[in-house]
Amino acid sequence: MKKYLSILTLAGAVLFSSCSDQLDRFPVDQLVEETAFQTVSDLQLGLAGAIGNYNPNNFVEFNSIFTDNCGLGVDNGGQELNTLNQILNPAGGDRGIWVSHYSTMNDFNRLFASAATITPASSEVAQYNNILAQAHAFRALMHYELLLYYGFDMTDPSAPGVPVVDFVSADAFPTRNTTGEVLTFIQDELDNALSLFPAGTSDINFATPDFVTFLRARIALETGDNAGAIGFATQIINNYSLATPAQYFGMFNEDDDTTEVIWKYDSVQGFNLGLHFIWNFTGPGPFIEMSDELGELYEASDIRRSVNIDPTSTPADNIYIVGKYPPNADTQAINDFKAMRVSEAYLIRAEAYAKSSQFPQAAGDVLAVRTARNPAGSVSPYATLSQAIDDILLERRLELSFEGHRYNDLKRLRSITNSGIERQASDCEGAIPCTLAVNAAEWIFPLPLTETNANSNIQQAPNY
Repeated sequence: MKKYLSILTLAGAVLFSSCSDQLDRFPVDQLVEETAFQTVSDLQLGLAGAIGNYNPNNFVEFNSIFTDNCGLGVDNGGQELNTLNQILNPAGGDRGIWVSHYSTMNDFNRLFASAATITPASSEVAQYNNILAQAHAFRALMHYELLLYYGFDMTDPSAPGVPVVDFVSADAFPTRNTTGEVLTFIQDELDNALSLFPAGTSDINFATPDFVTFLRARIALETGDNAGAIGFATQIINNYSLATPAQYFGMFNEDDDTTEVIWKYDSVQGFNLGLHFIWNFTGPGPFIEMSDELGELYEASDIRRSVNIDPTSTPADNIYIVGKYPPNADTQAINDFKAMRVSEAYLIRAEAYAKSSQFPQAAGDVLAVRTARNPAGSVSPYATLSQAIDDILLERRLELSFEGHRYNDLKRLRSITNSGIERQASDCEGAIPCTLAVNAAEWIFPLPLTETNANSNIQQAPNY
């Protein structure tokens, strides 16, 4: 009996020893930071993943639904009511932009850290440099977008901005950098991108030198650098043509024309934005509609009416269905997001001209966009800044609707228009608010509770 017990004890010891060895053994297929990126090809895949994690839908959703461009859909069952009701607080409302952007920036930061350990072959140098250029450009874009929404004042370099995060850390507790510090970092990032782009970089599905110029035009406009906005916008305008009505229709409804596109997010299976479903169900019926006011602004002779208003709409019943990103034959709505277009450059320059009291030039740029879309369009001469800004704001609304601009346009120009968000009465029935005051707290995004609860070093936005 003792013999059998000894054999069993020995067998058990061997068994548990074997299990321990198996548990202690490092999995050969486990992906960790040291092994995730070992070649330039690995870096290329990492770049694709990081760009794929950049999500513009949050901006498109918020800018359309929170403002006067949308109203309650005829088939609404509770979807997007918080945003439509302009509820924006630390517990929710920012659509996860803060967390999403910093998470994606960490992807780019890991890419930089890994790239520093890889020496490309001579045949890979151009590809390696382009990967780094892309990472610099997208990291600049995301810092700019965070500053635009969460920063206290884009025109005051000393105002609290957002944390500059150019390092990999899972447990950092950063403070806000000043607006000036963030802008300096962004410009340095763009300079780095320009220095690394291989000659001839022009794929509009990725960052390019023109992507950098376009972003600089936006930054200049937001920071009050009118001369810079005019200069950068002019560089873009000189290199791109405005789409004809047929090309404009093809750009959105057919998703196949890129005449005036500087940069677009390339939606594909697996990385499909599904923009159509921001407002619409997969089947018939919208839960959020275009506002009556916006629908009524599009003239019959304006190609933008055919693009932005879905043909299943019934204007006589005040039902305007958003149709800018229609579902294709497979109903998956795989439409590219045209994030930078030359028409916006014209309107950036028009606004900067107007703020510089160059009213004829401002009117000329608005006219160029207006007549490109509507041959019957016209512009009356501007006599005052207020008159010019009102017309530019109108044209931006018509041209850039459902592309992620309306909230920031109203925010940037409210000191001139002396108004915030003002919805038409038919677009704010029931408990839906009709206005957002010019001095409301909601013009600055609150930091989410997930950040302030974990990071005592960071300052919350005012009045939250």
